[in-house]
Amino acid sequence: MRLIGGLLIVTAFFWIGTASAREIRAELRALESMLAFLRELSRRLAWSRMPLQAVFAQAREPFLERIGFLRILRDADPKQYALAWQSALARLPLSEASQKPLRELGQSLGRVSLQTQTEQLSLCIVSLEEAYAAQKQKAADKQRSAVSLWTLSGLLIALLLI
Repeated sequence: MRLIGGLLIVTAFFWIGTASAREIRAELRALESMLAFLRELSRRLAWSRMPLQAVFAQAREPFLERIGFLRILRDADPKQYALAWQSALARLPLSEASQKPLRELGQSLGRVSLQTQTEQLSLCIVSLEEAYAAQKQKAADKQRSAVSLWTLSGLLIALLLI
């Protein structure tokens, strides 16, 4: 009976570690989705010269749709894209450093010339790519560490109780 209890404790702590590793992956997923969205936005603005409202209406990024980011932009008044962008950014599970270039980009959406917008999009994409590369290197180690630490904690508690 004690063995089963100890096994249940270790299993519970393993699942807690897995859940914390999932949170680490969430920021990576958000960065990937934003990069894909920004690349598409840049491409459409540069080549087809579509208005922002049409670009937001046609955007399809599953992660951004699931968290409500795209819905906020689609429902926004074209004159208020900066406010809508700020409220949409609040839904992203990104660090403050990753959100900074996105905030700067949002302040100019729909307010400046097309050339300035595409330049700012390019700068934002480069900045997010650097953040993504750095985060990706750290994420694998953090995930392994989180699962290992929680599993070992559960094992320690199980040993203490048995």
